Amino acid sequence: MAPSLASPITADEGCTPTIAAGCHQRRTGYISGRVIVEGRAAPTLSLANQEDLSGTNCSPRCHPPPTDEENFPDPAKTWNPDPRVYYSRRLQQQRALHARPAIPPVLPPRFPARIDPASPLVWSGQDLVEHEYLRSLSADDIAEIEHALEHFKGLSLPIAAVGRKTFPLPELGPRIISLSNKLYGQNNGRGFFILRGLDPKKYSARDNVILYAGIASYVAERRGRQDEKNNYLLHLTDLGASVAPDNVRQAPYSNVPQPFHTDTADILALYTLRPAFRGGRSLLASSSKIYNSLAPAHIATLAAPNWAFDSFGRTPSYTLRPLLYSVPSGTTRRIQLSFSRRPLTGSPVSPRTPTIPSLTPAQSAALDTVHFCGVAHALSVAQQPGDLLFWNNFALLHAREGFQDREEPEERRHLLRLWLRDDKRAREWGNVPEELMAPWRDAFEGEGEMGVENWPVEPVREFAFVTEQRRSSGHA
Repeated sequence: MAPSLASPITADEGCTPTIAAGCHQRRTGYISGRVIVEGRAAPTLSLANQEDLSGTNCSPRCHPPPTDEENFPDPAKTWNPDPRVYYSRRLQQQRALHARPAIPPVLPPRFPARIDPASPLVWSGQDLVEHEYLRSLSADDIAEIEHALEHFKGLSLPIAAVGRKTFPLPELGPRIISLSNKLYGQNNGRGFFILRGLDPKKYSARDNVILYAGIASYVAERRGRQDEKNNYLLHLTDLGASVAPDNVRQAPYSNVPQPFHTDTADILALYTLRPAFRGGRSLLASSSKIYNSLAPAHIATLAAPNWAFDSFGRTPSYTLRPLLYSVPSGTTRRIQLSFSRRPLTGSPVSPRTPTIPSLTPAQSAALDTVHFCGVAHALSVAQQPGDLLFWNNFALLHAREGFQDREEPEERRHLLRLWLRDDKRAREWGNVPEELMAPWRDAFEGEGEMGVENWPVEPVREFAFVTEQRRSSGHA
């Protein structure tokens, strides 16, 4: 039993959660201890020295067998990387390093050799216990939420007006505000938390959106628009081939796995209406833990401002920026990874523009190392109906397992996503790097085509919407 929202969090309570396994399966996500190759389980490969000679130390739970790299595409030039190729490349690099003198590693300015491992934001999923991040809503909490829901409905206001004043939670609200400190590492926070206890089946589609936005307003009051249509709410669900074929339907509206990435928000929120029949779990990984696993050469490559992000038909055709930042934070600095893999590699439904600069071998190695270190240290969150998951987008990377749905449409996986921002926290914790400010302004300050906030209570099923390649925000 998880503690209530009012009870203290102790590190030694609870049981070890299910951990994201260390290998990637192309369609159905992640599995433990083996990799599926053409429908069969391949034997694992053990490396005697988990830290390879280039300095990378992501210690994954499984190692696919070495393979002929020429038989597979470059893993960092494909959207979902192939672990067989990645670990084959690592072994080849190890052998090559034996044949030449070692080059002393050089870190770029303002980047530390290591982030303090004692920080609560530096973690591996296998080391976490459920009571560190899970809070159960009590019957009184749920009654207060439902009272606020009825209060808001009585005001006859649009959903865009949901906030702390219009969705009053006098007892629960301050506790959620306090809990949100954990998103920033305070009170031994891990950069994320889950509120559990709501039953989405009790409420209409509109009521679910209202109570979701109302609760989220106590985590952060500003909400971001998630696309060019001014939609402030995104439905994550497989809409199926009847809406658009699999080869053109973008990932949020499909069941494919999504590799590790970040979004355009300070805080991400997911409300689970229904989980998948199999798979579909959210995978969270500590950016600081990943950073501590990287070789200095990888850090230098990730921090270089020469990564070409495809605009998929916009002008200019691509932009250049780093993936890794050192951000002033109070009297110190914090490290931030910020990228979406699709604009860097293309994907099966968004082919990379052939005329823009290709990834260099060093970029390919660094990008895939980030991904597989994320896999090695991830926590797999098996969401239950009604779960509200919040995490710090500056401190964590996230991914999604591929999944299989039930046949019944009303039982298929369906999550709601919000992008959130807390201006006070941003000033205290360190603001968005200047290179990233344009999409942040677009999300939190810009105006869309329709000029007013849209809150679709049902998934948008328009072909043009679910196949739009140029919508880089949030499409990993």
